[in-house]
Amino acid sequence: MLVTSVLIFNYILQGVFGSYAFSADGFNIEAFSKIFGSPTVKVAIFKSRSTENYLPKGSTWIQDNVTAWENYVRGNKLEATVISETDLEKGVLTPENYQILVMPDVKSMSDRDILTVKEYLDKGGNIMATGATASFSSDGKWRGWEYFKEVYGTIFTKEIPKIPSPRLLTLKGSSPITFNIPTGYRLKVATWDNLVATHVLDPRTQQLSFWYDFTLDSGLVKEEVLNTSGLCYGTYGKGRFVWYGFDIITIVGQQEEYMVLDNLIRNSLNWLAKQPNAFMVEWPGNKKAAAIILAQVGDEPNNIKNLLPILSQEGAKATFIINSGSAAQNSDLQKTLTGYGDIVGVVDIGYMSSVNDTVNKLKKLDAQEKTFATAISNFKTSSGAKIKGISPLYGLFDDNSLMAAAASGVKYIITDSLTDRSVPKYIVKGEDAILAITKTVRDDKIIVGDYGLVDHDYQLYTYQEDIDRLIFEGGLYVLKLHTEYQLKPEYVSVVKDVIKYMKEKEMWVTNMPALYNWWTTKNRIELRVEARGNSRMVVAISNVGKGTLKEVLVPVDFTMMPKRYKISTEIINTPLPDVEVNKTLKKLTLKVKNLKESESRIYYIDYKN
Repeated sequence: MLVTSVLIFNYILQGVFGSYAFSADGFNIEAFSKIFGSPTVKVAIFKSRSTENYLPKGSTWIQDNVTAWENYVRGNKLEATVISETDLEKGVLTPENYQILVMPDVKSMSDRDILTVKEYLDKGGNIMATGATASFSSDGKWRGWEYFKEVYGTIFTKEIPKIPSPRLLTLKGSSPITFNIPTGYRLKVATWDNLVATHVLDPRTQQLSFWYDFTLDSGLVKEEVLNTSGLCYGTYGKGRFVWYGFDIITIVGQQEEYMVLDNLIRNSLNWLAKQPNAFMVEWPGNKKAAAIILAQVGDEPNNIKNLLPILSQEGAKATFIINSGSAAQNSDLQKTLTGYGDIVGVVDIGYMSSVNDTVNKLKKLDAQEKTFATAISNFKTSSGAKIKGISPLYGLFDDNSLMAAAASGVKYIITDSLTDRSVPKYIVKGEDAILAITKTVRDDKIIVGDYGLVDHDYQLYTYQEDIDRLIFEGGLYVLKLHTEYQLKPEYVSVVKDVIKYMKEKEMWVTNMPALYNWWTTKNRIELRVEARGNSRMVVAISNVGKGTLKEVLVPVDFTMMPKRYKISTEIINTPLPDVEVNKTLKKLTLKVKNLKESESRIYYIDYKN
């Protein structure tokens, strides 16, 4: 009876914590304590006394940083302990005592402290560091940037100058550190302290951001992106590290900035705690980035015809932007264009010089609804097609525009405004979803018009620079063309080479209707990941939108590729996903098929290293 009870109890425990939580031989004390022992990750926060001494008298900079980190660590249900140089000397910093060491702006370190941290990493400890780590000795003398090269696998390139306005740090998407953060998000960072830029040298380190701002900074784009890393992560010995080139108390902006920071810190701590994680792929087929072609019909409208043979040859479609006021004047042209893509109408919904304009206002809701309805009717008459997108004449739109769009059946709004990301913004209005497509790169108005580039190779190289930047970010490349610039007969051949280059770089070259379908589908999926014990991961996938999703790809990253794994379901008869294994990247990709409207599937991934 006792043996039977133990076996039943062991079976129940395996049902909760996974098939590999206990040995096949049955229940044992070691396994029991491992599962039911405190799973809390212990975090040491290094408050550097020597760095405090180096700062001006009365400065609370270090204490403010330490307090902020205490709040974030405890807010993520981790155990936080503040330590100092004295504790390092006592030998308390071991991977057994503390799984993560946070080093907030620890500029000043002794040789002994540096050695202690390196040994901690080498033995499997993990560090979360910010700022100019170990650039000064404990007595305040300049040490240099050797620590960056040795530990982070990077070289210092420059400090970002202090300016009145915030500096933007662009974040790369599709990584465990930037999970749930919009790809290409531009985080606003105040320059109260010197922000640090580096260049990643070592393959054990991955760059995840850059300080380069294509709207302000000069220089070759590709070089500037690589030379201005402001966030990276990687490995050292058996340990891991994440480095921010800024302090977390320097983030400024609205609520969204702080939500992004919260996600960034949570993801960083989870990765350092070596927990398996899952996330959604950004683009179909695991493409590195995506691209759409927008062609605006303005002055010299017949030049739009120069693009059509190129689209046919490359198997691409474009979105043609046409002023709704002149829709009736070029009916034949519009009918031709509908065979090469879709049409977006330019509409006048009012003028504002900027989002901060307090003098001018956009039209009221009823006026915008009327404007949208008139534009849709005009294009239906002239081209025979119902337009699904609009483009504000002066760039800006507001909440009334979104409500008018939803009421009119408009699916996307295209604008030349710059925003905080390089992917579409998904906006829900009632039961309808609207995409906002904004400017992500330099267009031909800048390249041909402002720069005055007329040589084929110079034009192509400039486009390629921006393509490479968008590939690094993993975002959407918006190729905006105008009939009075790039689409002139003498320049249009560059477009063909640009499309070829995008395909060579494994980008998803798509069109607005397909992009809308993909992006709305992606945003209809809710993903929840939970660790249970040391050998089970729970992945819950839900379809919260309308209609069935044919396939959902969910990559699952592991600390090390498990020797054995088994996937099961919480509910009997739930379809199992197909699985693609990538041992090099230590990744399993779940391929969930035919996920119905309002359906949720919960998968158990049991693994053994």
